[in-house]
Amino acid sequence: MIKAVKQRGCPGISIDDVRQAVDSLQKQGRHPGPVNVRLELGRGSYSTITRYLRAIESRK
Repeated sequence: MIKAVKQRGCPGISIDDVRQAVDSLQKQGRHPGPVNVRLELGRGSYSTITRYLRAIESRK
């Protein structure tokens, strides 16, 4: 029998979380860089945020 392992720490962020933060920052007239996105979300690693920002930018 395999037991489920409870994940520790905060839940991760999704690309949708980053998109919403970018939209919010742009409406505020702020640059949607990794630092501001992290401040807007209040969580997430800079590497994950940067990866999602690049993915969002490449889809434009």
